[in-house]
Amino acid sequence: MDTRPAEAYAVSAEFYDLLHARSYHRHAQALAGPAAAARIGIVEIGAGTGLVTEVLIDASIVPVHAVEPAATMRSLLLSRLHPPVGRSAADRVTVHACSALDLSLTGQADLAVCLRLVPCLPPEERRALWQAVADLLVPGGLLFLDRPPARLPVRPTRRSLGGVRLGTDTYRGQVTARAEDGLIRCDYAYLVCRQGRILRRAQESFLLRPMTVRALREELAQAGLVLEDELTADVLRVRRGVRRP
Repeated sequence: MDTRPAEAYAVSAEFYDLLHARSYHRHAQALAGPAAAARIGIVEIGAGTGLVTEVLIDASIVPVHAVEPAATMRSLLLSRLHPPVGRSAADRVTVHACSALDLSLTGQADLAVCLRLVPCLPPEERRALWQAVADLLVPGGLLFLDRPPARLPVRPTRRSLGGVRLGTDTYRGQVTARAEDGLIRCDYAYLVCRQGRILRRAQESFLLRPMTVRALREELAQAGLVLEDELTADVLRVRRGVRRP
């Protein structure tokens, strides 16, 4: 269930492909193999601007459902997919402007992907997401999600998102993570400069919930999902059991 408000990413969407693409491409390439092996359908929950969606479509031969309720991100997603990113993409990809709980795709996928979303959800909504995923996956179907942060940061940490130059302008970003009332507050700051002069500043914040792998494993099991192993160091592989609890 993606309960991010419709106006979420209203600031970050402008900078997303410029400054966040590198990390998404790393995940996307790792998911190309599972996408190629899919034989029923693929559901991407929280598709964003489509950085991963492109790879899922190009690597697969099955229907792809891209779920993105945030209007600003979805507009970029639609622009990326049309003209089609792949030869047969227009016939195989459907964009859903709703949360995962509102999908009517029972048993229509053997692969689900959920990146950059789970830590944003409150516990009750996260548990509802697992039930929704178990419903759309066939027995034995796979879910890939990124590893949630396990603990609160001891002190504020700052990480550069790098910079991109377009003409005379340079776009830069950084994220600062800090503990706040038992959550992790991530402040994304963006800067647009022209020939050394600051043109614009923009900022958007998100709250993340830390969760250990052990707690995640137990929560998934309640929905009939089995945490198996890692696809990469920060992407986890989950399988739907043959029987639901």
